[in-house]
Amino acid sequence: MTKMSRVRPVTLAAQILLLAYFELCVLLPMGAWNDQPGMHAGFSLGMLILPLAIGFGQLLLLFGSIREIRTLLWIGLSADILWLASHVVGLWVPYIRGATPQYAAMYERAFSRTTKLLPNYGNHIAPDAMHIVLDVLLLSTIVTVAWQLRMLHAAATRRTN
Repeated sequence: MTKMSRVRPVTLAAQILLLAYFELCVLLPMGAWNDQPGMHAGFSLGMLILPLAIGFGQLLLLFGSIREIRTLLWIGLSADILWLASHVVGLWVPYIRGATPQYAAMYERAFSRTTKLLPNYGNHIAPDAMHIVLDVLLLSTIVTVAWQLRMLHAAATRRTN
């Protein structure tokens, strides 16, 4: 079994898990796991734009992985890095460094009813469990797509030598 044939199923599994988990969390009420404002308001076009855009982007990335289209892989990798960066800034920095009173009030409104895995302490507000799992899946997708791109680059380099 070649390195490339080993990386593809791992990459595809990471992407499929991320896509399925994200869409389930956005579209299905799961009690305290994803109890955020708007979950009980019913579906509207405005509510669906972000999940549809992210879902479409993840499907393009999945297609790029299956067909080994490096341009799609780079675009998808870049988008997922930006997505994770937004979570780092919006969820992890306030937990590690502490939140401002304004951010703490917004967080209380948006995430007070969600499941927590980590403790809050002082003004350090823990990300909710749904986002922790999402970030783990997102990071695994980033790592495996980068791995696939590295393997594709190495294969292309071997072919030209």
